[in-house]
Amino acid sequence: MPNDTRERMVAGAARMISRRGVDAMSLRELAEKEGVPLGSTYHFFPGGKGALVDEAVNYVGDRVTASIASTRGQGTEHIVRWVLHAWRRILIRSDFQAGCPVLAAAVAKDERHRSTARAVFDRWTVGLVEVLVDDGVPADRAPTVARTIIASLEGAVGLARAFGEIGPLDDVESELIRLVAAAADPVAAAGPPRLGR
Repeated sequence: MPNDTRERMVAGAARMISRRGVDAMSLRELAEKEGVPLGSTYHFFPGGKGALVDEAVNYVGDRVTASIASTRGQGTEHIVRWVLHAWRRILIRSDFQAGCPVLAAAVAKDERHRSTARAVFDRWTVGLVEVLVDDGVPADRAPTVARTIIASLEGAVGLARAFGEIGPLDDVESELIRLVAAAADPVAAAGPPRLGR
């Protein structure tokens, strides 16, 4: 079915971007890999590679956004653990070759793709802010904590790829959980008052 072909191409483009980045993605290779005529690429994406890249990045962005929304009520810790569990599987299955397509778009040469990535990061931030506020994090602090979570997760994936090991994800998981707990209850996180010097 045409829609299946189109969706397969978008998902395939996202996978290719995750491994090679935006600028090295090849429409010809994608068509061969997905078993579709090269002409189909231009049929479904008249804007060519640029249009397909943006759709692939938004495809990944929308899936994560929907996952954040679907876990509301379960808390930030649940989302952090869920995301890192998913990344552990992706990294191991890809032999530490796959990264985040959204981050790849954020460092692409074309400003168009960087703009698409910023919009996705903004959507993720908004979704996380809602969860954080539900968790008791003050509304004025929640955006900063949300951006710290996103930056930490993206950085952990990059370090895991660089070192070929899962350790950075484990480190970030425990620290982010502590961060959220402290942001929600700074008094408890500070511990009992110290007497004297």
